[in-house]
Amino acid sequence: NSEKPYAWFISYAKTDNGSPVAVAVVVEDGNANRDDISGGGLAAPIARDVMKAVIDSKK
Repeated sequence: NSEKPYAWFISYAKTDNGSPVAVAVVVEDGNANRDDISGGGLAAPIARDVMKAVIDSKK
């Protein structure tokens, strides 16, 4: 792909009461250097924050 790459990350967890939570994040057209674009580097921190917010809201 010679165009701007996408960074993506998908995660799944269960809350303390067993409810499933799935999060998918896609970062499109990032301004980062192509070598710095990765799912783990760009999308995973966003997914972590969303996952934490959802799980914390279920407590």
